[in-house]
Amino acid sequence: MDPPTSCRPILPVKFNPLSIHSLPHLTVLSLSGCSKLTDDGVELIAENLQKLRALDLSWCPRITDASLEYIACDLNQLEELTLDRCVHITDIGVGYISTMLSLTALFLRWCSQVRDFGLQHLCSMRNLQVLSLAGCPLLTSSGLSSLIQLRHLQELELTNCPGASQELFEYLKDHMPRCLIIE
Repeated sequence: MDPPTSCRPILPVKFNPLSIHSLPHLTVLSLSGCSKLTDDGVELIAENLQKLRALDLSWCPRITDASLEYIACDLNQLEELTLDRCVHITDIGVGYISTMLSLTALFLRWCSQVRDFGLQHLCSMRNLQVLSLAGCPLLTSSGLSSLIQLRHLQELELTNCPGASQELFEYLKDHMPRCLIIE
């Protein structure tokens, strides 16, 4: 899968960071594929766009766990967070995300540094309804089986997860009958 060829933000193409103050009521923001976006930029977004309900930072290679700390601290109304292919996200960042009570959908596709320890953090997220861990290479069957603790989960995507076996899928389906498990 190739990265997006351009940024598709809701903000103007020639975005001036200082103009972010004029958008306090923005609720949806996609910065997918913005390769120059850094943790400092995310901090500015989190501090000034506190009404965001959906944020897409997929394919932003400079995003690290620091960004997730800013998001967790300031974006208290965030319901959906997409971090696909943010390769510097680790279990520490997932720990920050796990404190977000309003989050109902989390996409961590192809986050190559997320491990089972990060999944333990996610298991405390009682409002999480949609979770995608597709392509996360370091997750094991043992770690993935702990997701049965997510009682309100409605959809779990585990495509291309080397640690996901047919036995795991059966186990998850038995223990999460109301959840769509995407193999």
